[in-house]
Amino acid sequence: MSIEPRLVERRRVVAETKAKRNVARLLKFLTFAAVVASIVWLFFSPWLSIGEVETIGVSVSGTNTVLADQGVVAGTPMIMISAGSTEEALLQDPWVAEADVQVRWPNKVMVTVVERVPVAWTETSGGWTRRALDGVALPSAPEPDDELPRIELPEITDESAPTASVLSGALEFVANLPSRRQAGAVVTTNEGELWATVNGYQVRLGRPVEMREKALSLDALLQEDLAEGSVLVMVAPTNPAVMTPTPEDNTPDNGADGG
Repeated sequence: MSIEPRLVERRRVVAETKAKRNVARLLKFLTFAAVVASIVWLFFSPWLSIGEVETIGVSVSGTNTVLADQGVVAGTPMIMISAGSTEEALLQDPWVAEADVQVRWPNKVMVTVVERVPVAWTETSGGWTRRALDGVALPSAPEPDDELPRIELPEITDESAPTASVLSGALEFVANLPSRRQAGAVVTTNEGELWATVNGYQVRLGRPVEMREKALSLDALLQEDLAEGSVLVMVAPTNPAVMTPTPEDNTPDNGADGG
């Protein structure tokens, strides 16, 4: 039985067309795969890998160690760096108050941190530690030294310390004292009010409000010729009062108000 020549030719043409179509598809796929592979290679190549990590503001924090743990080091592909995750990791360090990580293509990462500064030795229910202005506890020796003012608030727990208004007020007060007034300064509480000892004088501060103003007003008052043993009342910083000791009673009247 013979097959019609025209049918044979038709089948050959169809087979060739299908083969050409398959080859074209294969070539497109191989071209696409080659482009993807080239892009992947480029992103992981030395041209798009970290060549420089610039850090700003690093002094006492463990920023460099955190960066190494996060892979933010020379040679790491830039595409592998997560600025957000790195910032979160940096902020776990109590020394770091603010962190900013910028990935600058093609090969640079800039890291800027703002470190906390110890303002005072603070005694809470957990003992002594240095704290920054925002109340965060910083790595410290177990006992205070004489380099910083002291704040004695043993009634406050460690957990509540960063948000306690009385501690925030005390920290703001000592932070705004001139350095010449800070040596030996001590802040305590008495009957719900803040009191301080500054330059040998007892200072009634009252509620933990307007503490910057109270510190500056106190500094101005201490420049006057004050009688030894005077009690300085800074409850109203714009109208401070001086209670001078009398022969009959050298005990300060804690109920007196400014002005």
